This record gives sequence, C-alpha cells and structure tokens, in this order.
Amino acid sequence: MSEPKKKGSVLVKLLKLFVLVVLLCVAAFVGVGLFVLEGKYDVERSLVINADSDDVHKQVGDLRQWPNWLPFTKHEPTIKTTIVKPEGVGASQHWEGKDGKGELTFTASDEDKGVEFDMVFDGKWKSKGRLIYEKSGDGTKVTWRMTGQNDDFVGKYFAALMPKMVGPMFEEGLADLK
Repeated sequence: MSEPKKKGSVLVKLLKLFVLVVLLCVAAFVGVGLFVLEGKYDVERSLVINADSDDVHKQVGDLRQWPNWLPFTKHEPTIKTTIVKPEGVGASQHWEGKDGKGELTFTASDEDKGVEFDMVFDGKWKSKGRLIYEKSGDGTKVTWRMTGQNDDFVGKYFAALMPKMVGPMFEEGLADLK
C-alpha cells in the first residue's frame, strides 16, 4: 500500500517553483545589465523648417528662447531653469524638477551650422548634444542629436531606453521649433 500524499505538498512545490522563476528572472535582469547592455546611446531626429539658418538660430542659439519649443519643460511644469549666460560659446543653464536636476553648456554656437552642448543629468549622466543646421531647398534641415555613454547598472538600462524616451520629445520639439 502506498502512503497517502501529504496535503499541501503540491502547494509547496508550486511556491518553490515560483520562487525559483523569480530568482532566475532577477539573475537574468542583473546579468543583462552587467554583461550585455553596453550603455551607449545615440538619438537623432530631423525636420526641415521653412526658414533660414539665422532665423532658426535666433531660437536655438539663445537659451532664453528654448521654453518656446523645448518639450521637456512643457511636460514637466515643476522644472525651474536658471540661465547663467544666454548666448554663444559658454552659454549655460541649470535646472531642477521633481525628476532630477541638470546642467547644459554650449561648446559651439554658429548661426550657419548650429549649436553643440554638453549636458549632465543628476551630476553623473553626461551626454553630448547638437542641433545641426543644413540648407534644404528654401529652408533649413535641423537635426537634433544626443549621444552618451552610461556605465553604471541603472544608466545602461536608461541608455537602452533613450531612443524611445527621448526620440518622441525631439520630434515634438522640432515641430514646435518649426
């Protein structure tokens, strides 16, 4: 005669299986973050604007004009921005909001070519940005590009998500700039 099965043994086995699956998922998440994701990102969007580059530059090359077209401040009303210098190489601003703080400094500014800037978010995530102007028919093609390298665990996941998080904001900003 066989022993009767203990009550709850199936439940215990299912619980152990659940814990094992959760642990495997956590190990996979950590493994991907540490060994698979490289942390690089490169986000770029372009739009032709029916204006000369010097007219575009009046909005892009002057940080006081950025609230007119920058989508980040439009979607995050708690952001408080302080402009240290509004125009030219060395123009800079810093901001703080519920999602963090950051700073941006122009490293190049040319009414025919565009602006380049360094940006730091929360004191640790650095990126390079550019708004490039190119003649396109009667208008100007403006390309907004941001690149960076995040080497910490969380930063690598942010880098993987950057095209989906930032790309639509770039599209919206370029449309508002238009």
